Amino acid sequence: MQRRGFLQGAAGSAFVQGAIVPIRAALMIEPAGDHLGYYYRTGLCAGVGEFAVCDETGETFEAARKALGHRPIRSFRDPVRMMTEFRPQLVVVSMEPTRMPAALEVALRHGAHVVVEKPGCIRLEQFEKLASLAGTSERQLMLAMPTRLHPAVIRAREIIQAGWIGRPYGVDMLWLADQTRLRNPAYHRTWKASRSRGGGGKLIFHGIHYLDVIRYLTGDRIANVCGFCRNVGGQPIEVEDAAVVSMVFAGGMVGTLNTGYYLDQGYAHRVALWGADGWFRFTPKEPDVLTWYSVAKAAPRGIQRMQETQPVQVYDLMLQAAVDFAAGRREPFMTTADSLAALRTVFAAYRAADTGQAQIVA
Repeated sequence: MQRRGFLQGAAGSAFVQGAIVPIRAALMIEPAGDHLGYYYRTGLCAGVGEFAVCDETGETFEAARKALGHRPIRSFRDPVRMMTEFRPQLVVVSMEPTRMPAALEVALRHGAHVVVEKPGCIRLEQFEKLASLAGTSERQLMLAMPTRLHPAVIRAREIIQAGWIGRPYGVDMLWLADQTRLRNPAYHRTWKASRSRGGGGKLIFHGIHYLDVIRYLTGDRIANVCGFCRNVGGQPIEVEDAAVVSMVFAGGMVGTLNTGYYLDQGYAHRVALWGADGWFRFTPKEPDVLTWYSVAKAAPRGIQRMQETQPVQVYDLMLQAAVDFAAGRREPFMTTADSLAALRTVFAAYRAADTGQAQIVA
């Protein structure tokens, strides 16, 4: 998407309806970071005045300039220097997870709100420490969970809050991707194939999205989990390529997540929830992105559908929301507490898989 089209797409936000007070935004990245193509676009968000990129290797500077066209970019190789000289209000971090905690600490200690590409750590205690620092600094440490901002997810949440589904009973979630990538020898050498470098595999990289989304949709926390993680494809990787998590929520609902690299190409997604008075199904890659049914008197009659007319760029929505929040024009799309809850659930599932015993999610 060209810069002009992106800004036009962002023009519907509350931020651009009033006077814009520009903020300074920055990236802390390195070539090994994930989703860099999305994150360069932070500089194109409405409300970003000055923009900087910090990369100790310097290898991403040219790609960033190319992605942003003629927009001026300040470049730094030293994170502390960038934070003290440039003083961004918002920092987006995407690095190998072993290096993320140090970068996040620098950003938080220098007064920035932070969006961090998952997982942000390789051990839960690292993130818990950073969450405490964020609280002390009165900053938000926000895991990059763009699915929360999908229009169909927002609508499904409204349906639940309106009481049309009734008390939630059960949820079934599916987050699948291609196994083709796992057969590439170059992939075997990346941090995504190493638990000691990446913290985990498919569950912490993809499955975490829906563990967060279901909590966001229902407002209910996951209290207990059982988990099974396996390398079902037999590739020479140190992490799971398949994970199944069963869960019990504090409010009594039960659920499952199946996440794995099972396909030859593309993705497959589904969140299906059943309640006392109805159900909904969220399938973001299908034309009928949201389908729901309710027997509640106040609800529409019959099966209802919400359709996509064009692809939804959720990372663009997330970045714009982060900019709007840093500018004081909206609530955070993801709080530090939300981020910590998502990671606590994942690491509890890993403990369950390692021990063979159900785990309480702290």
